[in-house]
Amino acid sequence: MKKRWIVLLALAAFLLTLVLHAPAALLYAWTLNPSAPAKVRLHGVHGTLAEGGFAGLSINNRPTLSDGRWTLQPAWLALLRVAVDFEAGDEAVVRARLSRSIFGALRVSNLTSAGSAKSLLRMFGQPTLPVEGQVRLDLPLLRVAGGVPIEAEGSVEFENLSWTLAREPLMLGSFNAALNTDKQGIQVSFGSGPGPLEVGGSATLGAERAYDVDLQLRPRTGAPDPLLTLVRSLAPHEPQGWHHLRRKGTLQ
Repeated sequence: MKKRWIVLLALAAFLLTLVLHAPAALLYAWTLNPSAPAKVRLHGVHGTLAEGGFAGLSINNRPTLSDGRWTLQPAWLALLRVAVDFEAGDEAVVRARLSRSIFGALRVSNLTSAGSAKSLLRMFGQPTLPVEGQVRLDLPLLRVAGGVPIEAEGSVEFENLSWTLAREPLMLGSFNAALNTDKQGIQVSFGSGPGPLEVGGSATLGAERAYDVDLQLRPRTGAPDPLLTLVRSLAPHEPQGWHHLRRKGTLQ
């Protein structure tokens, strides 16, 4: 009996080693169903399951992430959970640990990144906005289901942002966003640091992909006239000098 178990364990170890060192592109191709295209797809997969990467990732046919690289953590397989240390990007590198159980949501732990606003937007496949500045992400926890965040904890900092559509770059200032999750969904609270523009307000990402943004803008005393004109063009004026930018909708 003992010999039988030794043989079975040896066979399982051999098969696991074989799979871990198999071409990642081949294994990924086997998971695809041509009759039901997946919402999340990898492109340009290379390397092995144990250590490899991809050229791009898309969600609902929209480019989202580029130049990804992973290293599998085999110890987590004993807990029926796949976990990888992951990084992506070149100019602005995103690092995190990704894990997922067989039936659970994707869990992103210790997500960090720092770089220019444009490089981060470009890496995530988003349209370039007319802003310059530095962005720093620090999200200890992010859970994603169906390509949409369902839980988040952490912060985002924007430093020395400037508006670039003006004749000369228009300094906006430094800002921050704190993320947490409650029964209503993911809550985002906005704040501001030094600079001519004060920012406040909040945003919610709730059930059924519904979002509600209530952003408050207020030029500080001594703000240049072009900034006053820009804020007035973005949102109507209300008491206490605030301009409210309100948006509601559903993520596609």
